[in-house]
Amino acid sequence: MLAGSQLSSIGELPLGVPDSVANARLWIAVLGAVAGLSAVVYAIWTAVRILLPKLVLISDLDQAWAQRRSDLATVADLFRRNPKYLQGFSTPADVIGAREELIAAQREPSTDDDVRTQLAAAIADLDERITAIEDTATHEALKHQFTRALHKLMLATAVAAVGIVAFAWAANPPAVQPTADLRGARLVDAYLRDADLRNAKLDHADLTNADLTGADLTGASINGVVWRNTTCPDGTNSDDNRHTCAGHLS
Repeated sequence: MLAGSQLSSIGELPLGVPDSVANARLWIAVLGAVAGLSAVVYAIWTAVRILLPKLVLISDLDQAWAQRRSDLATVADLFRRNPKYLQGFSTPADVIGAREELIAAQREPSTDDDVRTQLAAAIADLDERITAIEDTATHEALKHQFTRALHKLMLATAVAAVGIVAFAWAANPPAVQPTADLRGARLVDAYLRDADLRNAKLDHADLTNADLTGADLTGASINGVVWRNTTCPDGTNSDDNRHTCAGHLS
């Protein structure tokens, strides 16, 4: 739509206070173009963010657990509603604490080799649980991000459409119809059937015996016109209409 618009017409638009439709066209065109292009850029950026890799760590989930307004608040709510996703623990902090305790016990100098082997196996098992928790959290975060992105894309698309349509309308004003100036003209016996005389100036013109059948005199000025045996646009005769076609122009 932008490419198909007559951009050269923008230079012909008046620059001034937008107190009329004609004076407001330039401002509407500028605002429409800015809004439309900005919405397109925003939509592209929102779509690109969906493609960026995302990983929710157990530490991220632990921070979101206490922050109700966190970006991962919905993910934390999912784990609260489904405790089984925490692999037997009550909170992410319990998972982190349990792993730290196992590592600290493994590093104790007094720990013998058999116990170290058992602790290493327990740590490996806990790491697998943490991986499962992080996978679930990442999946839920991506799903929530996609839903929010979809809403943003719909809004950006609507704004872009409105902006581009506003620009196309404002940048392409209708062609100015020339106004015929026939003031004082002698149009005796003139054949003006189906003539386009919109907004014409016919003041004091002589339309004796003229045929105006089907002519369009919308907005025409007819002050002081000589109506004598004139066929009005609606087909009646001016002599039968008190020597005037006023009120019979359509």
